[in-house]
Amino acid sequence: MELDTMASSADSMSVAVFAPAMLLSVEVHRTGDGADEVHLHAGGQGYWIARMVQALGARPIPCAAVGGESGIALRAIVEADGLDARLTHMVHANSVVMDDRRDGGRSLLAETPIPSLGRHEIDELYSAIVGAAMSAGVCVLAGTQLAPMFDPDTFRRLVAVLRRNDVTVVVDLCGEPLRSVLDSGVDIVKLSHEEFIADGWSERSSVAAIAEGIGRLHAAGATAVVVSRQDRSTVAGCEGRVVEVRPPALEVLDGRGGGDSMTAALAVASSRGLSFDDGLRMAAAAAALNVSRHGLGTGRRDAIEDIAKRVEITTVRQPSMNPADPGHPLAELSKAELYEQAKARGVRGRSSMSRSELVEALANDGATGRRGAPVREAR
Repeated sequence: MELDTMASSADSMSVAVFAPAMLLSVEVHRTGDGADEVHLHAGGQGYWIARMVQALGARPIPCAAVGGESGIALRAIVEADGLDARLTHMVHANSVVMDDRRDGGRSLLAETPIPSLGRHEIDELYSAIVGAAMSAGVCVLAGTQLAPMFDPDTFRRLVAVLRRNDVTVVVDLCGEPLRSVLDSGVDIVKLSHEEFIADGWSERSSVAAIAEGIGRLHAAGATAVVVSRQDRSTVAGCEGRVVEVRPPALEVLDGRGGGDSMTAALAVASSRGLSFDDGLRMAAAAAALNVSRHGLGTGRRDAIEDIAKRVEITTVRQPSMNPADPGHPLAELSKAELYEQAKARGVRGRSSMSRSELVEALANDGATGRRGAPVREAR
């Protein structure tokens, strides 16, 4: 499906969004006549991603736990925002963040902690995201960096279940949660360059260094990797090809939320069956427009589609066709990892094969050690 036909795609496409750390945002602004004005919003990374999914014309299904007085307010806001959320109950109240923005900047007035979940509350939230993801066919996992509500093995188990049921998984995670889900294989990994370096995938933020790190993530279990670099180009890789993505220049008003908008657009592109390059164009356009506006996870769909047509994509590295080449995805896998891939592919005689024989068998089978392209045909 080409980018020009995106606007005519069915708006019934759905994206499940795991948003465990949903919070209540209270902001004090000053009106043009000098009076105070108070705004209440639902917030948190997962919720901002859901709002951008909605802005792009798809149906987001955010899954989150709510409780206490702030939870009551969040239920009302979510309903007013028109989102088909699957909200589960928790004993503790949702986090509240209060900011003073009357002078044009951001001054934190108060912030309550993100609550932990009990065992039964975790089970309910887990069930909600599994059901929503299977219904949608595409699932985004995000918003967990500040809320370690799930242990790493639960993340691994969740992704394994979704992948076995043909759900496209897009993750905006880092640290231990990311490494745990890579064990199950992930369709698209979105990271900032700071997270990319902090997690040890690369030591520098240059295009060449990130390209090398993307190869390591491919070998670890990611089919496609997208690394945003703030006001510089985005670097992305899929099936051995690495590209540099540059949107048209827009003046930045609020630098927050660009990465979340990018993640949302990548998920929507997958739900619509867009090519990887067209998904990157939409993602770069959504991020560029979002940081030029007030509010996170916002932007006009028609404007994003117009900007996407002017996004430039330049190939940095072509995929290697020789499995013996260090640049080939199979070259970085250990013998044990190659064996597991051969087992998944049903390669006969794998138990007695040497490492080079396993590489050759997988290469002849047309495999790269992971699932295929990160986009899917529209349902």
